[in-house]
Amino acid sequence: MRLLRAWSTLFMLSFHRLLWSTSTLMVTIPMAGCFLFLLYRRYGEMERFSDAFNRFGNEFAIAIFASFVVPVCALAYATTSIGGDREDGTLLFLLVRPVPRWLILLAKLLATLPLVVGLVTGSFYVFCQMAGPPGQRAFSLFLPSVFFISVAYVCLFHLFDVSFRHSTIIALIYSLFMEIIIGQMPGIIKRVAVNFYGRSMMYELGMDQGIEAPPPEFFVPVSAREGALVLLGIAAVSIVAAMIVFQRREYRDLT
Repeated sequence: MRLLRAWSTLFMLSFHRLLWSTSTLMVTIPMAGCFLFLLYRRYGEMERFSDAFNRFGNEFAIAIFASFVVPVCALAYATTSIGGDREDGTLLFLLVRPVPRWLILLAKLLATLPLVVGLVTGSFYVFCQMAGPPGQRAFSLFLPSVFFISVAYVCLFHLFDVSFRHSTIIALIYSLFMEIIIGQMPGIIKRVAVNFYGRSMMYELGMDQGIEAPPPEFFVPVSAREGALVLLGIAAVSIVAAMIVFQRREYRDLT
């Protein structure tokens, strides 16, 4: 009972700490950029629905939101989940408490997930409403993809957080540089990128509404079902690996 009370307290403290942190201010910048972009593009005023849906899906939902906004929101919170305590020197206090390390990491993860998923899905709803009918249709189709991408990134960035001292920089390089470079390469090398599976889901789910996938010589998507399973697999493997690393690693820089 005392262990459960200690874990619950850590969960709530972590949630409030992340919510009222500079990370929340940081994510308002890409959100404001998306708002201005949609005011400029005006997808809802296009005559043909299929053309409007294709442009909204490719230009905004996939290229901007799923490939940029989602990883930025995930890394803003996930890489400061443990990293914030490490920088502030409070991680040592947590590690000497009678709470297993894997439970500490689980509390941090569960405090981060609702923030990221709530922010991502809520902002996606607002942006889709701004885009008119094509955006409203895109929200109902693409919401599962956005959810799975968010969960995969949060778990992967927690692995970065417990493995590297400057995890925010590592996550930034991975999500905004490596994945973009890998995404431009031909062949199956794209399959090491998280956003490949999210994009594959979105292309298949939006195909009947007029969305156009890249030429097959550049992008051969997997099925939406396979994409969802791989993203869940990435999340599961990442968090198990993070627990193993966190359990065994000695953070000598704390002493």
